[in-house]
Amino acid sequence: MKTFIGAVCFFLFVSTALALPILNIREFGAAGDGIADDSAALKQAAERLKSNGGGTLEFPAGTYRIGTVGGGLILDEQSNVKVVFADGAVLLMDNLLPDGNGGGHGITVRGPAKNIELHNIKVQWKNKARTRSNGDGFRFEGYPDSRRTLKRIRMENCQVLKSAQTGAVFMGCSDVTVRNFTIRESWGDGLHFNACRNVEVEGVTGIQTGDDTLAFVTYYAEKPEGKTGTVFALPDLGEWNNSGSVARHVRSTGGNANGIRISGARAVKISDVEVDSKVGCGIIIDAGMISKINLWQYLASRNIEINDVKVKNCNTGLYIMQFDPAFSNPDFYEFDVRCGDFQIENCDNDSVHLSGVSGVELADFLTTGCRWRFRTIADCRLRNADIREGAFLIIGQDEAIDPARIEQLHDCNIRVSNLKITHGNLGIQRCRNLGMHNLEISGSPGSSVSVFQTLESGFSELKLENMNLAETTPFAVQILQSRNIHFDKVDVISSKPLTAAFELGGGDENLTTDLITIEELAVQSSGMLPVLSQTGPYGVTHWQNLP
Repeated sequence: MKTFIGAVCFFLFVSTALALPILNIREFGAAGDGIADDSAALKQAAERLKSNGGGTLEFPAGTYRIGTVGGGLILDEQSNVKVVFADGAVLLMDNLLPDGNGGGHGITVRGPAKNIELHNIKVQWKNKARTRSNGDGFRFEGYPDSRRTLKRIRMENCQVLKSAQTGAVFMGCSDVTVRNFTIRESWGDGLHFNACRNVEVEGVTGIQTGDDTLAFVTYYAEKPEGKTGTVFALPDLGEWNNSGSVARHVRSTGGNANGIRISGARAVKISDVEVDSKVGCGIIIDAGMISKINLWQYLASRNIEINDVKVKNCNTGLYIMQFDPAFSNPDFYEFDVRCGDFQIENCDNDSVHLSGVSGVELADFLTTGCRWRFRTIADCRLRNADIREGAFLIIGQDEAIDPARIEQLHDCNIRVSNLKITHGNLGIQRCRNLGMHNLEISGSPGSSVSVFQTLESGFSELKLENMNLAETTPFAVQILQSRNIHFDKVDVISSKPLTAAFELGGGDENLTTDLITIEELAVQSSGMLPVLSQTGPYGVTHWQNLP
């Protein structure tokens, strides 16, 4: 039904456009020679379109120089407009201010209006602005309300070079289609959506963008904020939090910030993504309140699906976080995010980093060359992960805890299954209710598994092989200051001499290792003890190794 309705709307627009005049920008005195200032011609053409109730504006091949501040094409509350550039047509922005900052946008569309089409448009700045400033390639100024929005917008085969701010920004727009959009060397985002709905992106390429290549962002405020021409902040996740949006075929290479950013979004699906050499993250999904280091605030995004992603040479591959790692307000930590089929390699900081969030599901990950970190998270799932040349750290509570208050650890409810780590190890700290099934770890520099200050957790079907390559520890598994931990079906295979498969550590008078159960432990190494239990006044109190 949705497809049928969309087809009917498009047909109505085409019928309307055919009935309206076709205008040529040269009719309004545009020289297109790259020397004359064609700002006045663009203004006159826009006025004619408005008086006609719409129409098609064509730009033949040529260089249309804008030498006037604010002199780009402005469509103000004009519906049923189509702008088409012929091959070889360029809108050349040569209107920087005397201080070197941007002097206006290439094409501006203001609502309320409907049925806007932009085809084959190239907007290029003659000189790059001194800094990020006033100058978007395309700027769509709507309002997040059905009566005041910009709706049914189509931008196809367009490109922007050296924009003073974004390549294209959509604010308060509805039913948007962007196909084959390219941004090079922008100061700001490549393609940005704020408080929109029903967006379809089919092909976006960002090269050396100064900020995120693709962003779905809606800010948070206790009461709605914003007006036409500004960004919008909303009090809850609704239809204007970029809901019903889809993005496919996203390519991001070089530049600052991130490949993709999702903040304060609802019901967004993204697939077929490649990010290379961004200063920040391949993909970041974040939320939180304004603080000393965060100038904006966003609600936790929900009903987000991201699949088929390749990231390399970034700071972090996938980062899902809230600014304040404490679980103080569910509006900012209760996410609903599902990510699958990721390949991440050679990131400087983390392959995957979750911090201060709940409700994240990850599946089918292959990462190379960097660690994973789960920090202060809850109700998260990981299935089918292959981690190569990197450790996996699960830290249920980031802050250190007084051993006498260990029972106050929050319930993590983390589940991990089908995990393979090669040339790395698994480190667990301050967790409660962690469940891990079918783990295979090989080539660890020290212990394969380290567990510290962890409660009520279980591990089943572990295969630990060829650990202690750095010869720093004589144990495969170390457990310290932890209680009620169960291991089932553990195989330890080592060609290097180990003292024991398990070391059960002690603690202090407030927290001793206790209630450790090990079932079906198989050891393949000469001279290795199955279990070494520390003694002394604070040694292990209860443990058993069942046959």
